[in-house]
Amino acid sequence: MVRSVLGVVVGFVVWFAGFMVLAILLAQLWPEYRVHGQTWLNQHVFDFPNEMGAFNVLFWILAEVAAGWVALLIARRREALWVLAALVGGYLAYEHLYVEWTNIPAWYNLAVAISAVPAVLLGGTLAARFARRGPPVPA
Repeated sequence: MVRSVLGVVVGFVVWFAGFMVLAILLAQLWPEYRVHGQTWLNQHVFDFPNEMGAFNVLFWILAEVAAGWVALLIARRREALWVLAALVGGYLAYEHLYVEWTNIPAWYNLAVAISAVPAVLLGGTLAARFARRGPPVPA
């Protein structure tokens, strides 16, 4: 039970931190992206052009896959993966389909909300395949 809770908690942290790290890295490489990101953080105005918004969606998906991967490797139980997927999916559905719906373009809100649960589950599926193989046997 402790491993399951730890897996969910660490997965949730990896999900949020993963997105932030990817966004900060892109902001270092693309100054215009940084300007739009600062506008969002400071004024809560989503003025990202479509290509930058697409990067954000991609970053959310990559962070969700990583979160599912980590959660399953720690918890070693599919139930923990489903709990994490429900938490992330529920949070993003609430935020993007209700709270932010009028502040952010519909395509972005839908992409973030709809991809959340499948991406977390994909990460868990990839982790399960990785874990089954086990460590390489020395020659």
